[in-house]
Amino acid sequence: MNLRAQQLFAPPFAAVRRLYPGAALCVVLALAGSFLAEHYAAPALMLVLLLGFGFASQAADARMQVGVGFCSRHVLRIGVALLGARIGVEQLLSVGSLPLLIVLTSVPLVIGAALLLGHWLGLPRLHSLVAGVAVAICGVSAAIAVAAVIPAGRLEDRRLLCVVVGVTALGTLSMLIYPPLLGTLGYDDIQRGLLLGASIHDVAQAAGAGYLVSETAGDVATLTKLLRVALLAPLVLLLGWLLRRGDSGSAEFPLFLLGFLALFGLNSLGWLPTGLREGLVTASNACLLVTMAALGMRTTLSELFAQGWRPMLLLVVLSVGLLLGAMALLALASP
Repeated sequence: MNLRAQQLFAPPFAAVRRLYPGAALCVVLALAGSFLAEHYAAPALMLVLLLGFGFASQAADARMQVGVGFCSRHVLRIGVALLGARIGVEQLLSVGSLPLLIVLTSVPLVIGAALLLGHWLGLPRLHSLVAGVAVAICGVSAAIAVAAVIPAGRLEDRRLLCVVVGVTALGTLSMLIYPPLLGTLGYDDIQRGLLLGASIHDVAQAAGAGYLVSETAGDVATLTKLLRVALLAPLVLLLGWLLRRGDSGSAEFPLFLLGFLALFGLNSLGWLPTGLREGLVTASNACLLVTMAALGMRTTLSELFAQGWRPMLLLVVLSVGLLLGAMALLALASP
């Protein structure tokens, strides 16, 4: 009986023992970054990433590699699947036709421009794709979601981190610069909220920038930004199919997308209880923090800086172009 029990439970326990050192360190770094973010009002994902950089030498230890690799890939997919709990069709219905027009026009234009400009700059196509989706949709969450559906080995960790770092920095700068800039250009509160929601990368940053202007601007910015976020679900499903269509190993379909889609549908129908929905969103955030720690540990700052100025230029041009495009579309649509 004891032998039978050992045969049943030894493999799972052995796997846990291999995963534990690296995974435990990633969890500790995620908790530390969250603690610092709460006390210093800084982006948690960025702080966890920086902590991960500081422990990059530990990730080279053979005992750590299995757990860190598990967090950077599998925990990432769990987090993306749980993202579906924060997105719903009601976000599409809660805004008027003008934000919908601007978002549906600007998002594909930004992604297309990213691929063209990235090719001109000599960047890998998948790097440009991740950067374009991050700018067009919702920053770090979108970059991570797209990276999760890219087949293993086709996108280097350092390139994903370059997008994460750049889009976070630009989102913070835009939150501070865009509100006074749009005020000097003569836009009213509703127009400013619309432009802020259509151009700032992160949901919290877009909402914060809007409420810096007024309550009305904040409401409009939040709704417009959530409309962009709602496009993440169909876009990730489409990219998952396109990127794996020609693979000989296409049997490895990203099944976590089914979880993403299921939660998206349940949330859209209002079938997720509030407590459960909040718990799933919290779990998603926790998974993304653990993933950031793992990605930071797997990349050294020297590798990040070695990519040069081209990746940052791509993000800057796309971000500025997104704002200018939204302004042009608003001008065309206004009577």
